[in-house]
Amino acid sequence: MPRSLYILGSGQDGGLPQFGSRMAPDMAARVDPLAVRLGPSICVLDDDGCCFLIDVSPDIKEQESRLLQLPAYAARSKRNPFDGVLLTHAHMGHYLGLAHFGREAANTRELPVYCTDKMAAFLRDNAPWDQLVSLGNIVMRPAGPAQPITPWPGLRVRTIPVPHRGEYTDTIGVSINEDVLYVPDIDDWRKWPAARDEVGKHRVCILDGTFFSRDELPGRDLNEISHPFIEDTIKFFAEEARSGRIILTHFNHSNPVCDPASPQARRVIDAGFELAQEMMAIEM
Repeated sequence: MPRSLYILGSGQDGGLPQFGSRMAPDMAARVDPLAVRLGPSICVLDDDGCCFLIDVSPDIKEQESRLLQLPAYAARSKRNPFDGVLLTHAHMGHYLGLAHFGREAANTRELPVYCTDKMAAFLRDNAPWDQLVSLGNIVMRPAGPAQPITPWPGLRVRTIPVPHRGEYTDTIGVSINEDVLYVPDIDDWRKWPAARDEVGKHRVCILDGTFFSRDELPGRDLNEISHPFIEDTIKFFAEEARSGRIILTHFNHSNPVCDPASPQARRVIDAGFELAQEMMAIEM
C-alpha cells in the first residue's frame, strides 16, 4: 500500500507566531501565512485513508484542515479523524490537542492512544485528560521499547527512549518501519548513546532543531529548556548527513532558520541538511 509521511507542524510547542511575543519573526508571521509554523506533529497516511498521528499539537484543528486538502484523507468515512495516535511526551506542544477529542468537540470513540506507562498514568490521573479515558473517547495502549506498535498491517512503529526534561513523563523518539526516525525533542545528542547508530540506519531522520545557537534568546537560561543547538547538530551528524537525509524540525519562534533566506538557513542547507516545512511529504 503506497503511503506518505507528512510533517504537520515544524514549530516548537508555541509555534510561530508565538502567543505574547512581539519579536520580528512573530509579527511577520501574523501577516504572512507562509511564515506560520504550527505545533510539532507528523502523520503517516496510506492511499486508502488510514492515518496514524504522532503527537497532538494545540494546532490540531488547522492541521486537520490541511490534511483535508489531500484526497486520501478527505475520503475517510470513519468516525474518528485518525486510526491511532502516539504521544512522545507531556510537553504542551505534543499533547494539548487531545482536548479536541473530547465530548465538547470531536467526541472520538475508543481512539487508540499509544504512549509510555508514565504518559498513560499522567493522562489517567489528571483532569481534564482523565475524562477522555473514563468516557471512552480514547483507549490507552502501551508503547514501550519492547512493545512494537502495528496500527495496521504493513505499518510498524518502534519507540525509543531519549533523554529530555521529565517534569511529568519520560520522552520517546519514533522509528517508522525502520525507515524514518522522528526525534523532535532531546536534551543533547551526546547524552543519547544510540544517537549515531539510530540516525545512521534510517533513510530519513527528522530531528530536533529547536534553537540555532546559544545567542538566540538573550537573558534567558537555555539550560532550563535544553535542546541541542543546530550549529552543533550539523557538526555531530556531518557524516550521517552525507549518506542519509536529515531534516531539522521543532523550531522555536526565535530560531533564525525560520526565515529560509537567512544566513543561518543557508548554512544548514550548505551542510547537507534540510529544514522542515508544513505539509512536507516523505514517500515511504
